[in-house]
Amino acid sequence: MNFWVLLYRFAWIVVIVSVVIGIVCVFLPKCHSFQELQKRKLTLEESNARLDARVREMEKRQERFRNDSEFVERIAREQGMVKPGETVYKFMTTNNTTSRGRER
Repeated sequence: MNFWVLLYRFAWIVVIVSVVIGIVCVFLPKCHSFQELQKRKLTLEESNARLDARVREMEKRQERFRNDSEFVERIAREQGMVKPGETVYKFMTTNNTTSRGRER
């Protein structure tokens, strides 16, 4: 009789351990997947913040193009544009430096 009680208790322990192992096997990969998704979310949020900052900078620049004629002229001149009737002089500089090889 004592043998059957011991066997019965052992069977219940095996069932409980099997259920716990099954639950762990099912949910452990989901936990890892969740952590990876959290990392990806954080990365995307940082990227979005950088892009939002860039958009704000470009909106400020666009506003300057609309309202600041001196800014527009300066940018146009940096791009090589000139006003009608202006004469453009380009000065070429010469580089007289010579490179020396290694002496042996």
